[in-house]
Amino acid sequence: MDGKREVSYAEERRARQELVKWGKELYDQGLVKGSGGNLSVRLEDGTVLMTPTGWFLGHMTEECISHITMEGMLLDGEAPTKEVPLHLAVYQERPNVCAVCHTHSLYATAYASSVEDGAVMPVYVPSLAAKVGPVQVTAFALPGSEQLGENVRIGIRSSNGTLLSNHGVVAVGKDMAAAVSAANEIENNAMLHFISRQTVKPIPRDAVEALYRKVSL
Repeated sequence: MDGKREVSYAEERRARQELVKWGKELYDQGLVKGSGGNLSVRLEDGTVLMTPTGWFLGHMTEECISHITMEGMLLDGEAPTKEVPLHLAVYQERPNVCAVCHTHSLYATAYASSVEDGAVMPVYVPSLAAKVGPVQVTAFALPGSEQLGENVRIGIRSSNGTLLSNHGVVAVGKDMAAAVSAANEIENNAMLHFISRQTVKPIPRDAVEALYRKVSL
């Protein structure tokens, strides 16, 4: 299996429980609303568990979770989110990443939709730089498209998060807790940007660069 090991029933069940737990967390926080947003976890056998299409993340069950291959073939569960290309692009680009969190959080989406493509979000709190890295705004692409996946691939190449113009946030990590934490860091930083009416002072550049060096990629 190319160095990949089989995943036990207990391990897969724990991963399904994590998706349900963190989906509810994001839903309760308001980082996703309605059926927006999606999550995924890469298992040690190389397959991926993913939130299903059309489901509110706060209402999921372990049984509804989609189980797909890295080629996008459904193994079991409900049909997956249309953002399969986005999630698979992350796993192809970052072999060490085992979780992807895609939200439509309001402040981060507003920021991503109000600056030029390619802009890097100013850093207002140290934790954004130290946990996530440079957060770049990627160009708009249609949801579910291969192009969106390619844009995300570029955005997370040297960072644990990226902003999608007119769309939302993609945050990644070694596990779902880390990915959700990165998504929160991005949203909180964007919130400071707007509630201060853009008067909050960014952290000095030399300090930001030092913090970026602490990021675990």
